[in-house]
Amino acid sequence: MTPPAEPAQPDQPAQTAQYRRVHRLSPVLQVWTTLLALLAILVFNFAAPLWRWLGDENYSARQLLWPIAAVVVALVVVVGVSQLWWSKTGFRVGAEEIEHKRGVLHNQVRTARYDRIQAVDIVEPLAPRLFGLAAVRIEVAGGVNAAVNIAYLPREEAEELRGEILARIATKGPNAPMAEEAAEELALDGLASEGSEARVSASAGAPRKNYLVPPIPIGRSMVATVFQFSTIATVAASLVPLLTDLTLAAIVPILVGFVPLIWRTIDQSWRFNASFDGEVFKLRYGLANRRRQAVPHERIHAVQLKQPLLWRPFGWWTVSITSAGFGAEASAATGTAKLLPVGTYEEAVAVVGAVGPLSADALTDLSRADYASPRRARWVSPLDWKSQTATVRDGVALTSFGRLTRRYQMVKAPHIQELSYEQGPLERRLGLASVRFDLVPGLVKMTARDLDDADARALLEALRARRLPPMHPSESPHLRG
Repeated sequence: MTPPAEPAQPDQPAQTAQYRRVHRLSPVLQVWTTLLALLAILVFNFAAPLWRWLGDENYSARQLLWPIAAVVVALVVVVGVSQLWWSKTGFRVGAEEIEHKRGVLHNQVRTARYDRIQAVDIVEPLAPRLFGLAAVRIEVAGGVNAAVNIAYLPREEAEELRGEILARIATKGPNAPMAEEAAEELALDGLASEGSEARVSASAGAPRKNYLVPPIPIGRSMVATVFQFSTIATVAASLVPLLTDLTLAAIVPILVGFVPLIWRTIDQSWRFNASFDGEVFKLRYGLANRRRQAVPHERIHAVQLKQPLLWRPFGWWTVSITSAGFGAEASAATGTAKLLPVGTYEEAVAVVGAVGPLSADALTDLSRADYASPRRARWVSPLDWKSQTATVRDGVALTSFGRLTRRYQMVKAPHIQELSYEQGPLERRLGLASVRFDLVPGLVKMTARDLDDADARALLEALRARRLPPMHPSESPHLRG
């Protein structure tokens, strides 16, 4: 009698899952800017000599064979190397983690456990989007470089992979609510993309989306970009060669420094909108690089409410955050650290209130500040000294500074990693000191500036008594707090 077959183990399919490939164009699309730069160099260096050569009476068609052969060989090399790179790149979705491998000479395998994933974003840079491709970026707790980037897949496959990962997260802790909400949003997006009839039926059966930040008008994004320091400095520098004997080369460093900032303002505020379900902030934005980004509320450590000088006539503000594991806006890959790139004060109040723990009115109420810069601080900060304050209230540390560009900042005291007492020679002579709050890497930098020395020491002692929260199982030690 044949014994009954043993039941299959639940993890067996995941363990034997084969690696899945990214799109064949992925290697080229990841370095397309470099290839474009090389092409531009070739055109500028060889186009003029080629035309002169073709105009020569002694020109022979055979003389073009070597340049054509060189171009063909270069194309063959590029295609061959890219396909070799493609053959060594893949990913697979396992029972406990998702795995991504790449590398020809140096093999690299990165994994992301489902209980450590903080967000799963869809990223659509300009060049891949022209081919209908997108990347799936998986943010993992543990550091600013811990993300796993699967690039590139057909848009539909990227959406399916995101849904598959979210389904896995929903069965694991601690971010199951984030996964469930994101999966519902993904399902609604799928209905909306099936056609007008599906959109009508979906809208009839589902409540209208409740925006925390409604889509930012394109006109506001453009005007806000014009009225910022980097834009004005770039325009002023561009006029220098016209008004002086300097050449264009003199302004290249300025253009290199400021043009990316100008473009980032446009790209990251273009049709920006945000919603909040109590667990996760869901952001959508992007002109060239479209992105759907999820920011878990529990990972936000600090928030900043800022109003640049040139935005005051319009009443516009920006709200930035520092989120554990995301880092600063060092590149487009990390996403935005702004929950409101440019918005009205009412929108800023709503965003700050959603982040908490204090409201925007409490954040900007300097009349209740515990510590403020004394009058003698005007020798150190002649413009800002009246706006520099620090407060500890209900376990929250608040700071403010800036008279031209106003900044109001807030962090829960347990999220402060370290405290630094700072006093330079001039501050020592004036009896002043500053207290710097060391936070996880991010956009918000907090310092209680130019306080009376006794007040600075009192603030330091008050914050030293803070109690650090227990370490989250998914956090590394250096992210504690």
